[in-house]
Amino acid sequence: MADTKDIWKAIKTLAEGIPPSPALLPDFLLDAAGGLCSARGRISNLTNFERMLVTLRHKEPDRVPCCPIICGAGRRLIGNSYAEFCADPIIAAESFVAGFNLIGGDGVVALVDLSIEAADFGQKLIYPNNSTAHPDYTNPVIKDIEDYRKLKPIDFKQAVRMQGYTNALSIMVRRLGFRGFVAGFLFGPLGVLNMMRGTQELFKDCVTHPEDVMAACETITGVLIEFAEAQCDSGVVMVVIDTLFASWNGLSKELWEKIEGPFAREIASAIRKKGCLVGVHNCGNGIYFDAQIRSMEPAAISFAHLPDDCSSRKELKKRYGDHIVLIGMIDTPLLTRGTPYEVMVECRKQIDDLAPGGGYILSPGCEFPQNAPLENAYAMVKAAELYR
Repeated sequence: MADTKDIWKAIKTLAEGIPPSPALLPDFLLDAAGGLCSARGRISNLTNFERMLVTLRHKEPDRVPCCPIICGAGRRLIGNSYAEFCADPIIAAESFVAGFNLIGGDGVVALVDLSIEAADFGQKLIYPNNSTAHPDYTNPVIKDIEDYRKLKPIDFKQAVRMQGYTNALSIMVRRLGFRGFVAGFLFGPLGVLNMMRGTQELFKDCVTHPEDVMAACETITGVLIEFAEAQCDSGVVMVVIDTLFASWNGLSKELWEKIEGPFAREIASAIRKKGCLVGVHNCGNGIYFDAQIRSMEPAAISFAHLPDDCSSRKELKKRYGDHIVLIGMIDTPLLTRGTPYEVMVECRKQIDDLAPGGGYILSPGCEFPQNAPLENAYAMVKAAELYR
């Protein structure tokens, strides 16, 4: 429930020409505004802000909102390399804005790469020109079990990549204004450790030395909370936490809830206290919706595959669609290899299954593939406009 301080913050945000996070306003006011906008949407087109507000309140908008998640692919629109997109916050911001302006959609999820946090913890990165930045896998920060407890907190003010990322968010928020919601993004503590240890070794360590892994998670979480709070201060509506390992591709449900769940809860709580919505992204197969909801109480989940407890999209909608905004789940290989027509056909199927009753945002299951045809991103936006 929003308090007076939150309401005044929302008013200040409005005065600056920036859409306030719905978390800043009381539920009764949001429900009333959502209901009015939903009713207006039956006779005229809503703005992007109105459409997203209606969707977040689980009411039916004039059409399904679309977020094509054009991240690194946007750098092609302004003529920059992937290395420049990852290394230069100004280029990153311009890439996201160009993707939104030229392709369209209702919002932006600002994912640059998954190594931002690890880089500031000392992990050496490699910056390819045509693909995402990644760790130097030959030289991980955590080389053996003892290194988990040697990991020390860093001074967030000196965290070059995280600071640069929050600056990019500020630019985007002010450039887009009410034309589109902006969501920040961070990798969960296990994800950051994965970038500094390697997947195979990390999984083994979670089973054989969980307490050591959790000690490092605790160290990382303190910094991630500062990172999340800085993102909230940039003016974003939502901060998305990537908890990839809460899926069949990662740990067992019980082990994930033991190792990362408590730290994910702390980060989510900090985001809510700053007046922003909590989002979750997980593109793993058989993801644990229930465990992530217990840990983070998100407003929305972005996903690529069905949860472990659902056998169809319609079952997913029935089980979770009344209290979680569903964001997904167009297959990224289809976006890479399919035609625009094939993309639109699949979009229509998913809209038919997931849109009734509201609470659904059409998007890829993960970021739009960095070298996929951009006309397929436009096909998603066009499908959302046509198939209401």
